[in-house]
Amino acid sequence: MNTNKVYFISMAAFWFVFGLITTFYPALMNLFQTESGINAVTAYSNHVWLHDGLDIISISVLLFALSRETVSRNVLIAAAVVALLVTIGITSSLLTTPYWNMLFLVPGLSCFAFAVWGFRLAAQAK
Repeated sequence: MNTNKVYFISMAAFWFVFGLITTFYPALMNLFQTESGINAVTAYSNHVWLHDGLDIISISVLLFALSRETVSRNVLIAAAVVALLVTIGITSSLLTTPYWNMLFLVPGLSCFAFAVWGFRLAAQAK
């Protein structure tokens, strides 16, 4: 199996799971939140989770589609940047809000790993 294909499928599957959780069972995201974050939950925040989940699922669908194509170096860089932006968002949330616990580092570090992997694949691409 092509390394690029493995990259896109792995990233798509990882995010698809988070997309399903945030769309259909946002209460599970409480695992990543502090008591302050859990106490801040409202009907509106659950509505926002639904939209976030659908956004994540849409990216997963795109990544699954890319896994079936021959991709350029630019596409690999774009995918790596997407993962890096998620890492930045998670890091920012951890550092600037009281809502997230250290378990939120797991998806943050996972996304960082996808960013590094994508940039390495792009560097090896022709």
